[in-house]
Amino acid sequence: MPKASKKIVLGVCGSIAAYKAGDIIRRLQDEGCDVAVVMTEEAKQFITPLTLASLSGKNVYSGMFEGDAWKMAHIDLSKGVDVFLIAPATANVIANWPMVWRMIC
Repeated sequence: MPKASKKIVLGVCGSIAAYKAGDIIRRLQDEGCDVAVVMTEEAKQFITPLTLASLSGKNVYSGMFEGDAWKMAHIDLSKGVDVFLIAPATANVIANWPMVWRMIC
C-alpha cells in the first residue's frame, strides 16, 4: 500500500549543523514526503541553496518577494503544508517561536 504523501516545509537556520539539511531532505523523500526548503541568509554561509534545491528538486526560498510578483512564494508555500520543520533551529529561532506562532495562527 503506497504511503500518503505529506507536504513538508523545511526551514534551515544559520548553524554549522545546516549541512545536515541535505540528509533530512533525502530521508523525508525516502518516506514519500514532498519537501520544500526555506533558509535564512545566515544558513547560506554554511550550505548553498543550489545544494538544497538539487536534493529537493524545488526552488529554495530565502526572501519574501522571490519569484512571480503576482504569486508571493512566502504565502503560497504555506498553503496545504502538513509539517513545518525547522532544522537546525538556532537559539534565536527557538526563543522567538512563541511570537512567530501567534503571528501565523
